[in-house]
Formats: sequence, C-alpha cells, structure tokens
Amino acid sequence: MISFNKNRSIFKVSIFLLDLFIVFCLLITFIILQYKYYYPVKLDRLPYIYEIIQSHYKALILLLLSWIVISDYIKFYSFKKFYYIREIGKKVIYQIFFFTIIFFTISGLKSDDLLANRFILLIVLILFIYLIFSRLIINRYFKLKFSKGKNLTNVIFIGNNPNSLKLKKILIDRKEYGFCVKNIDITSDYFFQSILDLNIKRVFISQSGKIDYSFEMKLLDFCENNHISTIFIPYSIQDDLISLKVEYIDTIPIFKLKKYPLEKSENQLIKYLFDLVFSLIVCVFILSWLFPLISILIKLDSKGPIIFKQKRRGLSGEEFDCFKFRTMRNDGTNSIKATVVNDSRVTKIGNFLRKTSLDEFPQFFNVLKGDMSIVGPRPHMISQDVHYSEIIKKYNLRNYVKPGITGLAQVKGYRGAINSNKDMEDRIITDIFYVRNWSLLLDIQIIYQTVVLIFKGDENAI
Repeated sequence: MISFNKNRSIFKVSIFLLDLFIVFCLLITFIILQYKYYYPVKLDRLPYIYEIIQSHYKALILLLLSWIVISDYIKFYSFKKFYYIREIGKKVIYQIFFFTIIFFTISGLKSDDLLANRFILLIVLILFIYLIFSRLIINRYFKLKFSKGKNLTNVIFIGNNPNSLKLKKILIDRKEYGFCVKNIDITSDYFFQSILDLNIKRVFISQSGKIDYSFEMKLLDFCENNHISTIFIPYSIQDDLISLKVEYIDTIPIFKLKKYPLEKSENQLIKYLFDLVFSLIVCVFILSWLFPLISILIKLDSKGPIIFKQKRRGLSGEEFDCFKFRTMRNDGTNSIKATVVNDSRVTKIGNFLRKTSLDEFPQFFNVLKGDMSIVGPRPHMISQDVHYSEIIKKYNLRNYVKPGITGLAQVKGYRGAINSNKDMEDRIITDIFYVRNWSLLLDIQIIYQTVVLIFKGDENAI
C-alpha cells in the first residue's frame, strides 16, 4: 500500500507538471496572438506553429525556468500551502507578481513594441484565474477528505496552557485542518514506543506547561531522531517567544528578536507605493465628487468647519494632525472628550458619516502627506495613548507602523466605545498581531472587509 507521504509527493509533482504545462500553453498562445496581430499569416497548420515556437525557444525556456525558480524560492508547491485559503492567495499573488516582472522583461528584450503588453496582461490574468480556481478546488478536496477522517496527521499535546487547550479543542472539533489528536500517557514506560506505534507526526509542547526539563529534552531528542515535528505553543499570544528566531555563532545557537515585517526596507517600499497609488485613485475617482457633496451636507446640518483636525500619534510616536469630516456640533470650546454611545454632540449627517465610516475619508490626505497608511492600527486620542500605555503590556508596539484609515481591529469588530480595559486590550492584541504578521495580502483583505462594512453599516460605530 502506498503511504500517504508518497501519495503526497506524487500529488505535488502532478500539480507542478500540470501548472508548467498550462504556463507553456499560455506562452504559446501569447506568441500566436502577437503573430496574428502584427503579421497577417495563417496559423491553422501545425508547421507554422512549430516554426514560431522554434524561433522563440530561448525565451520560452527562460520563462519556464523562471517559473520553476520562483516557485522553489517562495515554496509555492509546499504541501501545507494547499490547506489554508490565506496561504493560497498569498503564494499565488507572489508567484504571479514575480513571474509577470520577468515576463515583461524578457518580452521587452525581444521587442520594443509596447502594444504587446496588453497580451502579456491577458495571459497573466488567465494564469491568475487558473491558479486561484485550481487551488480552491484542491483546498476543497483536502477538506472533504479530512472531514471524513482520511489522511489525517496524528498529533499529541504535551502539557497544558490556555492556548494549547484552545488549539487542542479546535483540532478535535475541526477535522478539515487535517489533524487527529491522540492521547498518550506520558508517565507510561511505553510512552516513546507509543509515539511510534501511533505514527505521531507532530508533538505540540505547551510553554509554561510544568513539564519536567529532563523529560522535555529527552522528548526533543527522540522527535528529532525519528523525524517528528515539534511545535511549541506560547502561554500568551503576546509572549516574546513568538518574535524569536534562531541564529548561530559558530555552532552555538542563540535567540534573536525577529524584525517586524515593516521594519524591512523592501516591505516599507511596497506598502508606501500601494498606499500612494490607492490614495491617488480614491482622491481622483471618489473624493473629487464626494468631498464637495459631504461638505455641503455638513454645512447645511450645522455651523462650523467642514474638516476636524486633532493631534494623534503616528509612526515612532510622532504627533501629527489627523483629518476627519466634522461629525459633531461646534460647542465653541477647545475641550477634547472621547465620543460616547448616543452622544448628543453628534449631528444627523455626522451619525450617518460615522456609521458608514465616511468621516474617515479626509485621512487619505494624511496618507498622501506620509502621516498615515491605508491600513494600520487606528490612531487613538493622545490622552488614551498616555493612559493605556501604562496599563496594557506592549501597547506602544502599535507605533512600529503608521496608523491606518482602517485596521484589523476595526474589521474584527473592535471599535466603538471603550467601556473597560478589556475593550482596549482586545484592540491592542489585534493591532500587535497585525504589526507582527503584516503582508500586502493582509492589507488587501482588510480593505475588502472595510468596504463590506461601509455598505452594511457598522453597528459598533458611535
């Protein structure tokens, strides 16, 4: 009987070869489209197509090799990437992005005719659609198999902490993740033999799980010798252990705090360019007509300025003027008070703007100024920053990135009135997750969810 690991290898190779064949066919289609457009020749006979391929074989080989190199570099065919929707989307975007750059480069070397670009974009679009749909089908296939209890990976949990208990329950309740939780008595004399007998492939070890140190070391050695993955589960999602990576000086292992994604210059550039392009599109196509319309409604509804400015803290704690459409009556004082539920100061149009988040749209000018980003932790009042930074652990980690017009905490429902420290803690935990796990795909997901909330109306908005 063929083992699951062997089946898995055959499956990966099959998907890889199918993708390569599709890429090859699309490249041939690209060449044929160019010939049909630029040269009035008949391509209904095989010899003509063969001659065309022969004259472009170097470019074809380069493009196919680039596909292989890119996929290897980003681990595009890593088996676990087929399980999770987010991983699928991220890897497809990366693969297409780098391949498109190389495609344009090689095409540009072959020809200086910019009209060919539209054919490249057409081919890339078809390839993108194929990859997304094929991966979603594969993802669905795995989930169906796992939900029926087939080809599950056997795992055990050693020790307990709040996160390990939650994870264990999730894996037991949701078979589509592909795991089967086994129970082994760690006090048994046959504990290690049982791991082999039950074909355990992963061992989850709870941090702060009151596990004997010598037993833990023995378990780690055993797992390493038997090619069993060991995974540590932190006691808290805010643990510094999450941000550690292993490096070596000579043969001595050391732990080093990882750089957050947006501390890397290449990621800063990607996010900056995305913010710039997105903001310009919004300003030209939406704010150009929406700004005058909302301005008139604000003026008709109450006296006072159209734009409300307030000092907020941004990147590295630097203060800046944050813009919003005015949603409250101007009481003639300079007092700054947080908004509360059913606040009498909120105007009729202001209530609508808050519910739909349209009051935040002037912050696209903050993005163009460089004070804010499209997505990031929402900027709080300075008085709140001062207060909560003293009572919430790692509160100031939010300042590692620019504040955003929208954020992960907002689309997760953590917005509105702060009625307790727990309300703010939930926001901060989500903000810290964003800082530690930023990706362009995550930003796009948050923007999409924000647009949905704008049309639905956010019940948590005040």
